[in-house]
Amino acid sequence: MAKEKHVEGEADHYIKTLIGAVLGYAADGLDMFLLSFILVFIIKDFGLTTAEAGNLTLATTIGMWIGSYIFGLLADKYGRTKILSFSIILFAVATFLMYFVDNYTVLLVLRFIIGLGIGGEFGIGMAIVTETWAPDMRARATSWVALGWQGGVLLAAVIPAIIVPMFGWRAVFLVGLVPALIAIYVRMHLKEPILWQRKKQRQQELIAKKENGTITEKEQKEYYYLAGMPLKKLFTTKRITATTIGLTVMCLVQNFGYYAIFSWMPTILSQKYGYSLAQTSGWMVISIAGMVLGIILFGILADKIGRKKTFALWYIGGTIYCVIYFFFFTSQASLLWGSFLLGFTVNGMMGGYGAVIAENYPSEARSTAENIIFGTGRGLSGFGPAIIGYLATGGSLIGAMSLVFVIYPIALIFMWFTVPETKGIEID
Repeated sequence: MAKEKHVEGEADHYIKTLIGAVLGYAADGLDMFLLSFILVFIIKDFGLTTAEAGNLTLATTIGMWIGSYIFGLLADKYGRTKILSFSIILFAVATFLMYFVDNYTVLLVLRFIIGLGIGGEFGIGMAIVTETWAPDMRARATSWVALGWQGGVLLAAVIPAIIVPMFGWRAVFLVGLVPALIAIYVRMHLKEPILWQRKKQRQQELIAKKENGTITEKEQKEYYYLAGMPLKKLFTTKRITATTIGLTVMCLVQNFGYYAIFSWMPTILSQKYGYSLAQTSGWMVISIAGMVLGIILFGILADKIGRKKTFALWYIGGTIYCVIYFFFFTSQASLLWGSFLLGFTVNGMMGGYGAVIAENYPSEARSTAENIIFGTGRGLSGFGPAIIGYLATGGSLIGAMSLVFVIYPIALIFMWFTVPETKGIEID
């Protein structure tokens, strides 16, 4: 009977951990994309130029990049749930404060702070889930976390449509307080993963031995390893360095494709194919539906047949389907309904990054690895829309967009030769 209670309690903890990470990542997507849907109103009220409006997005992107580094390191040092809660509160409060802003410089600063908080959340939430869930369910669990982002993006699309007509664009930012409630949930219901607690306890034991002068030579090496900068754990050997580079390229390709496609396709559909606003929204909804199915199936397959085979299937599928979609789909109907498989193939891989990154690094550097690797890829991919725009200068925007298919074979090569298969391994 006691054992049964323990299992029930453990299952309950798994669910709470997953809920906390999913809600945190949903808050990320919500706060990140709220700006996109009301930027037109901000431009009008503040009298901004196109460049000034673009700087608001750039400030957010830079903040995300820096935040991913800072909060990843802090989470490994001080604990996952504490820093996760702080990062959520940071971007929640900054979003709320945008309601009161009437100065462009302050607006820029707040968007940078929002980016800091958003950048920190991904890796910490993934670390908590991967250190809690069993190896045979790990990819499925991280795929559910990845779905949180899509839910947040959908909310960001719906909320302004409801609030702006009744209360004006500023009222949309009052929604920023909602993620603060998520942070309270995280602090009240989530415990630090046992893996992290053990490593921290062992570090304290070694510190005490060092101070007492009773530490052995072997323990001294262990002490310096545990006490060292988490960032160094990403480059301790040639193999691990190669893995870090390979995973970063994978994350760069994933985010490059995502931001390039979803930044430019609405414009392409409107200008070249005469899509109405409603049709463009429909394209987005169908694409996200494809993403959701792709992410769920990716997690299931990654746990069943392995990480590398599943990534390979999606990279090959993404390459082939991008060629079909951008070169052969030329009607409104085919582009609209074909977007389901576009979302499925090019974004289903989001279901696997949290697991595969976590499985290649120790607990004392796991949040750092998750945030630096994914954060670097996401940060660099922010140049994706600009690159597509540059390639389209004097030519076809759809032609420039079609070049996206070239990036997936690059990621496939890096993944296959630098990233080991980690399906089912016990992490430490």
